[in-house]
Amino acid sequence: MAREKYSTSAYQLIKSGAVAHRSDLVRELGVSASTASNIVRDLLAQGLISEINSQQSTGGRPAKILESSAVPDVVAVAELGTRHIRYAVTNSVEPTMPAREIHLPQLTEPEETIDRLVKLWGQLRDELYPGASICAYGLSVSAPVNSATQRIVMPARMLGWHNTDLAELIFRRTGRPAWIENDARAAALGEVRRDANCPQTFIYVKAGSGIGGALVVNGEVFAGAGGMAGDLGHAQVASGSTIVCGCGRRGCLEKEASGSAIREKALAAGIVLNSMQDIIDASLSQMPEIVPMIRRSGELVGRALTPLVNFMNPEAVIVGGALSEIGAFMSSLRASLFATASSSSTTTLSIEPSFYNNNSALIGAARAAHRLLVDAQA
Repeated sequence: MAREKYSTSAYQLIKSGAVAHRSDLVRELGVSASTASNIVRDLLAQGLISEINSQQSTGGRPAKILESSAVPDVVAVAELGTRHIRYAVTNSVEPTMPAREIHLPQLTEPEETIDRLVKLWGQLRDELYPGASICAYGLSVSAPVNSATQRIVMPARMLGWHNTDLAELIFRRTGRPAWIENDARAAALGEVRRDANCPQTFIYVKAGSGIGGALVVNGEVFAGAGGMAGDLGHAQVASGSTIVCGCGRRGCLEKEASGSAIREKALAAGIVLNSMQDIIDASLSQMPEIVPMIRRSGELVGRALTPLVNFMNPEAVIVGGALSEIGAFMSSLRASLFATASSSSTTTLSIEPSFYNNNSALIGAARAAHRLLVDAQA
């Protein structure tokens, strides 16, 4: 019975692209190499998978790649921002999904938004995977999410969404399970790579219109005791500030250093920046009024990260969001963090832009949605 259970989980992992080799099954299922080989033999005998030689030369015996022989199940994923929706349908956890995006004057109420998303997902499924079934959903939300309950918690820019159970809304419309997470933790999950040379313990920062964070420990996103870990945006970084945050305090990182904060400061100086792309363009043109604001933003983010780096001693700080595309922001963040954090914590620390950039959250959602399928079969 245990072997049958493992075979079902192994098959789902192979279908999703989460594993490609027998050694991957050993790692993902926590079984011995001999058990993994027996599972592969069972699946081969049933005609559910095939095993082909890798085209990559390793100088030794060619590695075997496991592939599903069946029409793949697909998962549907989306990233909900306050004024945009990025969505995709994919049969893999690999980052090759062709994402679509729509822009909105403002996000509507939850039920209407989910109804619209289900239709968009269905249309994209029919276009990319005709005849396939959407078996699970993954949703990244630009708002605080309690990882334990998967409910939205007091979102500052999504009025009427507090305590919304999006997983239940999706289940009522589709009969399928859904995974819900805030955008920073979803993106952090997307940034986890199995390559031995890639960091497995790192701090992820999303620096865009808002600022969020997440902690990854040994390849797993840390949610915290109350499911709210990673709330970097409310770190106090500016004593004596007169800018009041939505949390009621002054000097919060998000109100002082986010893209929205840069736009507000620019507007006070008589310069209109309507979007994050406008900030990027202003940096590329070396606009003298804006570049110091961008550098100040990077400095404050570095300052907020300092005690976390000292305490956690991560391998890396990975920065996503639109501000990570700006050299002045990244260089200022690095200088600030290395100047203020202890040398013992930064000796081997790398600070880099995200590997998958704006696809990170969708990849994280896809990985989690495929995991729902594996868990359902276990």
